[in-house]
Amino acid sequence: MAKMTKAEIQKRQAEILNKLDEMDEKTNAREAKMRALTSEEQKEEREKLMAEQRAQDMEYDALVRESAGLSARAKAMATGKELEQIREREDYGAKIREMIQDCYTNRRAANATTILANAITSGPDQNEKANLQAGGLIPVEIQPIIDTKVPGIELPDDLKMLTGVTGTQVIPYSINDVKFTVEGEVTKVAEQALNFANIQTSPKRVAASVPVSRRAVVQAAFDIIAFLTFKFTKGWAMFRALHVYAHGDYRDVIGPFATVTVKELTLDENIGKNLAKEVADMYDKGFEGDPEIIMDKTTEVDLKFTKLIPGTTDSNRTVVQDGQCVGYRYKISPYIDYAIASNGIANKDGQYRYIGIGHFGYLNEQVYADGIEFNVDGTSQENFDRNVIALGMSLDYSLVELSGKVNGGNGTPQAFKLIKLVQPASSNEIGG
Repeated sequence: MAKMTKAEIQKRQAEILNKLDEMDEKTNAREAKMRALTSEEQKEEREKLMAEQRAQDMEYDALVRESAGLSARAKAMATGKELEQIREREDYGAKIREMIQDCYTNRRAANATTILANAITSGPDQNEKANLQAGGLIPVEIQPIIDTKVPGIELPDDLKMLTGVTGTQVIPYSINDVKFTVEGEVTKVAEQALNFANIQTSPKRVAASVPVSRRAVVQAAFDIIAFLTFKFTKGWAMFRALHVYAHGDYRDVIGPFATVTVKELTLDENIGKNLAKEVADMYDKGFEGDPEIIMDKTTEVDLKFTKLIPGTTDSNRTVVQDGQCVGYRYKISPYIDYAIASNGIANKDGQYRYIGIGHFGYLNEQVYADGIEFNVDGTSQENFDRNVIALGMSLDYSLVELSGKVNGGNGTPQAFKLIKLVQPASSNEIGG
């Protein structure tokens, strides 16, 4: 094997984790397809799918072995603090692997699942010692998940998540301001009442279940912590981006663009000025500072080729230039075009594209410390037949928009705007 630097090893490890994740998704899709094939006429298709799965299994094993070898090479290259961190990580990985294996091999007579985050001291499925609390570790920490950047799912710079929140948080706000008037020298000045109200957060349970091949668990040299963290990180980042950016009728976790009145703007030569005016409108309402603009990649391309000032011939300035849109920061996310239906299913708008504008400091995002659970199911018949161990994570989460109540607002967000882009009448115009 050719020599590799530490950076090259890390890059290749990330590629392997991505590939393993893709394989798991293909396996799930393939199994769902096979379950639907029941008649004798479909036997040939079933055999084809099984052959594809066997070939994928061989590639899966090869990638796991390669990852283990890369981990060994990285360890050999490490010195001092790096080596200490690797050994600590290996120790944690061994503990987690032991706990998961214990679920799989020793608990078949009991319930098929066990919650590993905390000790279970009563009932038929007691687990006082073989749990993450007793071991002093959690395989997927909330803070690293939040900080990890998943390509294409980047969140606004001003959006801050509070972690470790306990109980329901009450956020007070002032309804009105003091107003000065001109009075006579000895006239009694009318007294004014300052009114206050509050917004209460309402946590919702958010959960995910991830199947992991048992081969990956039992492979002692394979970095199981990195794989589990990657799996949950990807899903968690997608969930956050979807609910922060999407609009629609979903009522459980409501993002800032879900309840605004959508405004239409024509994607023509005046789009830059019109976007700037929408920002100015929020400024006039008292929301100063720089907002952040959200758009999809296609819209970014359109605006990169649209002059900032229409009709100019001596300027190369465009609406999107040097990492800014009309002078403001922006992020790229396809989720700005998604709508979440009342049943929780998200779909991309196939007809229109959208631009979101927001002061994301007015979006309160929280994870509650007392709501995190980590579950392992390695003994149910379904998972045994698939030779996987299903790892589940559940936490309490809330997302509350705050600007809707400022200055006596009626609850509609004032620091956020959602723009629907419509095509100009002439197809020769921008985006035609």
